[in-house]
Amino acid sequence: MAFKKQFEDYRFNLNRNRSWKYTAMLIFFFIGFLSLLTSKFYLKTEDPLYHTKTYEAVSSNITGTVTIENRVYHPANGSLDMVIKMDQTDEEEVSFVAQEKANPNIKLPVHLLYEDDGYYVVRISDLSPNWEALAFDLYQENEEKETVNVDDVTGDSETDSTEGIDAHALITTLYSDQRKTKSEEGKGIKTKQDYALLVNDLEKQFVKKKMKNYEKAITVEAKHKHQT
Repeated sequence: MAFKKQFEDYRFNLNRNRSWKYTAMLIFFFIGFLSLLTSKFYLKTEDPLYHTKTYEAVSSNITGTVTIENRVYHPANGSLDMVIKMDQTDEEEVSFVAQEKANPNIKLPVHLLYEDDGYYVVRISDLSPNWEALAFDLYQENEEKETVNVDDVTGDSETDSTEGIDAHALITTLYSDQRKTKSEEGKGIKTKQDYALLVNDLEKQFVKKKMKNYEKAITVEAKHKHQT
């Protein structure tokens, strides 16, 4: 009888140990599953940032394309310089608006440093040390302003008067990710002649690239002609 009692006690203790192991495993899996469901509340998730690559033509909302030919960030004075090439058929005045992700409600100062034959050298100032991302809007400003005759609308005024409305349209938006933007030491201060030489060098590179594409096209056409 004593042996039987010992055997039953051993079997009870064994079953109890097994149940504790199963319970611990279930608790572990439950906590893991719960952590997975609630991870977005305590883990910092970064939103994807857009970045317009250099030498990559971007289609505009009006006509032609817009390309960032050069882009340099100067941490010393919190400025970003860009050389933008616009392939636009309409010769209208262009304006710019820049906003950073760190302070989205503030419009950053934009200075037009140089302009020549579709090339625009602009400087965005007052960037935060950690601006993260930048949205750069280009607008086309129409020289002629639409006018509305207030008398035609109200019919109450005795004198003729008109109200001017500035007509402008968004050309496109260019994006810059701070992590992917090239940085340079110094304040990047240059003269107008330096910018002219920079634009001239970029134009030469563009012409050389275009000539190579033409040469490739001529070679392919010659091969087709020979095969025919």
